[in-house]
Amino acid sequence: MRLILAAVLAVVLAVLASPAAALEAATPAQFDSRVVHDPALGEIGWHIDNVNASSKGPLVVWLPGSGAFPHFQRFSDGSQGTSFPRDLFAFRDRAHFLLVDKSGIPFSADMRLDEATGKPVQLDGPIYRAGLARDNLIARTVKAIAAARRTLGARVDQVVIMGGSEGAQYVFAVAGLVHADKAVGWGGLALPQYQDFIIEQRLRAERGEITRAEAQAAVEEVFAAIKAIHANPLGLEQQFMGETNRRWSGFGAHAVVDDMLALKIPLLLVQGGDDDKAPIINTDFAMVAFLSRGRSNLDYWVYPEADHGMRVTDPARPGKRISIAPEIWSRVWTWVTKQP
Repeated sequence: MRLILAAVLAVVLAVLASPAAALEAATPAQFDSRVVHDPALGEIGWHIDNVNASSKGPLVVWLPGSGAFPHFQRFSDGSQGTSFPRDLFAFRDRAHFLLVDKSGIPFSADMRLDEATGKPVQLDGPIYRAGLARDNLIARTVKAIAAARRTLGARVDQVVIMGGSEGAQYVFAVAGLVHADKAVGWGGLALPQYQDFIIEQRLRAERGEITRAEAQAAVEEVFAAIKAIHANPLGLEQQFMGETNRRWSGFGAHAVVDDMLALKIPLLLVQGGDDDKAPIINTDFAMVAFLSRGRSNLDYWVYPEADHGMRVTDPARPGKRISIAPEIWSRVWTWVTKQP
């Protein structure tokens, strides 16, 4: 009898931990859209999912990665994309998910693919570029969260801020300003983003791809670019690595670990060891900073073979990669709902 009960309990726990809507595709119709009007920031579009809207649960805010992409993307080849992890949104039946528009970018849009590269052509434009700044993204998100909390009222039992890639660079700042209960950074940084370019050149030299002298020359170029950016920090014309001075002067110079250390709430960093977009050598510093201060409110999950998209080599298909994101997001959700 005990074995039977144990087996039944195991099945029940597995069901509870699994997203009920995991196999369903996310659609714009699953969100209710609203707008906040702000004198300084203009119109801020925000969108709250309407699945089990009357239920009580956490307000989960997703801060997306870089690029002029709408939250829902319909491509010219018939494929679709989203700005958020669908494996996370699969838990929508037990939470309230909030998405906030970037300046000048619609919630949903048709997009075309570049014929030469096959990559999406971004919805770039003057409004988007003017709004692409760390302080602006933070302010817009804070306004939207305040509006969502007023709308949902007692249906919110905790606020969890999550950010991926570029979103992970301001997720902890937002968490502090809105007095969130938990915060998660996925594929982010600890030190200023400028440091990534220096790390890249030093590692290339150590791998023998370039000489140390060539690495030093490349690092000096990075130093020169930083100097030029901060001589005109609000510039929208000059560009470094395809982004404006306005974008870099906020994101490039800011150490995310400072935002993290200012928080006493539970924090989580999820990082891939094979991430060439956000080198783990940068992110490792966060754990060093917390441990050296006797702090214990940071969990740091490293997947050594995973890349920026949390993909690992497929053992059955040499040269191919498979995603381990679904199992990671299930683990994240368990962390989110865990009681202190």
